[in-house]
Amino acid sequence: MNSSINRRELMFKALAGLLGGAIGWIPVEIVNHGHSLTQKESVWLVYGNLIVMAILAGTIGALISASDDQSFTITGAMKRRALWSFVICFLLSLPATYFSNRAFSAILAAGGWTGNHQGSTFYLIMARVVGWTLMGMMLGIGVGLATGSIRNALKGAAGGWVGGFAGGIVFDPIGMLSSSGMMSRFIGFSAVGFAIGLFIGLAHELTKSAWLVVEAGRLKGRQFRIDSPTVTIGRAEENAIGLFGDPGVQPRHAALERKGDAYTIRNLAVQAGTLVNGGRIETATLADGDQIQIGNYALRFHERAQASDGHPAAARPPRPSVAPRPAVAAAPSVESAPPARAVEAYLESAAGERIRLAASSRVSIGRALDNDIVIGDASVSRHHAAIEANGAGYRVVDLDSQNGSFVNGQRIAEAPLTDGAAVRFGDVTYVFHG
Repeated sequence: MNSSINRRELMFKALAGLLGGAIGWIPVEIVNHGHSLTQKESVWLVYGNLIVMAILAGTIGALISASDDQSFTITGAMKRRALWSFVICFLLSLPATYFSNRAFSAILAAGGWTGNHQGSTFYLIMARVVGWTLMGMMLGIGVGLATGSIRNALKGAAGGWVGGFAGGIVFDPIGMLSSSGMMSRFIGFSAVGFAIGLFIGLAHELTKSAWLVVEAGRLKGRQFRIDSPTVTIGRAEENAIGLFGDPGVQPRHAALERKGDAYTIRNLAVQAGTLVNGGRIETATLADGDQIQIGNYALRFHERAQASDGHPAAARPPRPSVAPRPAVAAAPSVESAPPARAVEAYLESAAGERIRLAASSRVSIGRALDNDIVIGDASVSRHHAAIEANGAGYRVVDLDSQNGSFVNGQRIAEAPLTDGAAVRFGDVTYVFHG
């Protein structure tokens, strides 16, 4: 198997699907226990099956989505993702189960299955495969939609189709070997969940275009796929790439962005910087094999090259570390030393770190991760203040913060900034230069 395949993710998704199938079997067995294929279904049984199959689908989908973190630690983001997946898969299962049951019954009838009469085993297996293939596709779509990505939904559909097909084939042979409908359903649903999880994961892995591998740090060996146009990195659990257990990593430390076929990394940290191949950067274009240093974490960027026919080619070997790229100002970021060229304005912290301010933009400041400058101090409000640039210079505007904004020791609602002014947000002080 290709070395770029994340075997850890495949294992987590496959085992999550298996566990989801085993748990979802319980309500299905309660409704179907003692019922055989040759018995006519009551109205209660028809509707009961729709509901319990939706619960089964929701459970498999929720656990596969929860396994994206590749961890046994339960986080708020994991719970939200699992709940959202359960709801989507549950709802999608209702029409999918209805139509798969219609197809199942039609194929059974064609194979001679009627009341009190068993028909062809071949037709039974064919009917099961068709039904579970539809169910697998639905599950894959649901898991993909839970990420908010149409591309992931298509990948999930492909993986779920293969998983459902594989599970449908083994369902009835297992029942014949075990001579028990209850055991057949338990093993069959578990196998279907396992296959769907495995092949959804495999579809994602085989079609991924870029990923990070942790080479040093607490999560050494972990891989992170880069599926979205913008992916944030930091120690807060809201980040798609969470680097936990290192105080040197800021809550929202950096962002990876895809523009066309190129990937760039942008530094967002206030108290610490981001390094690429040993050089501190503000914004840098990444190439396959580049090393990113964030706190004590070292991550290797990998990109699957595109062949001339447009299909993925093998990833290029890592290139050696190179001299730091020149920084390009794209957003407020931290510098350890004055830039070589003139800077219009910047904030300087007590530790001597500098945060460049764009010449024509509004820079938001606060504790929340959606700010341009994130200050992780309890005295700072979630959306504390803003610095605005105009033709006349810069001014600071307080955003009704709890602990106030100050310029040269005076609390302000808004005030112009002059070179050397002391600017305080809550208990955190900077000096303005510009």
